[in-house]
Amino acid sequence: MKRIAVLFLLYYCAISENYSQVLRYDVVRNGSSIGATLVERTIEGEKITHHLNTLTKFRIIWQIEVEYDLVETFEGDTLVSGTSWNTLNESKQKDTELSRKEGEYSLIIDGIHTTIHEPVITKSVSEIYFEEPEHSEKVFSAYFGRYLTFEKIGEHQYELTSPDGSNIYTYENGICTEVKISRDFATFSQVLKPEVLAAVRNHEITGSIHDKDN
Repeated sequence: MKRIAVLFLLYYCAISENYSQVLRYDVVRNGSSIGATLVERTIEGEKITHHLNTLTKFRIIWQIEVEYDLVETFEGDTLVSGTSWNTLNESKQKDTELSRKEGEYSLIIDGIHTTIHEPVITKSVSEIYFEEPEHSEKVFSAYFGRYLTFEKIGEHQYELTSPDGSNIYTYENGICTEVKISRDFATFSQVLKPEVLAAVRNHEITGSIHDKDN
């Protein structure tokens, strides 16, 4: 019985340190759903992995399908690796790979290698769905190979400008509930699904990695 109790304790400790949180969004344009976004944060001890995937389909003159995928891994507060890609009508448009090596970062964008002379990157765009930023906070984007800056524009609302356009993020309880996205070709929003929003408001999903959702 004592051995069983020890094994149960070890199992409980293991599962208590390993869990995942999932956010699901509708992508909305002109009042109609045109796609979906899934954001997942997986925690395994000190290892934290963020995975973002968004797929949209809409028509301007012709049918357009855009997919974007991002995976980044942290060890503690340090970004150690990441990959991202996007496609347009199933044709790959961009491909990036980031890795931390010997006190700096190796970044490959579409086969072209560059070095990011940063000993440690602690803030990245992959985290921003689960963590409300601060005014003028800088986050690293491997997709663009540079830091981007949040500017507070309202209560729990922030604007992030990139070479592609601007995004406005709105937060509740540390979780991003809506993103308004402005691009040259279209304007649309990512809106947290009602059942997920209810879980956020009930504190079943929070921005703190120390609180677990069921």
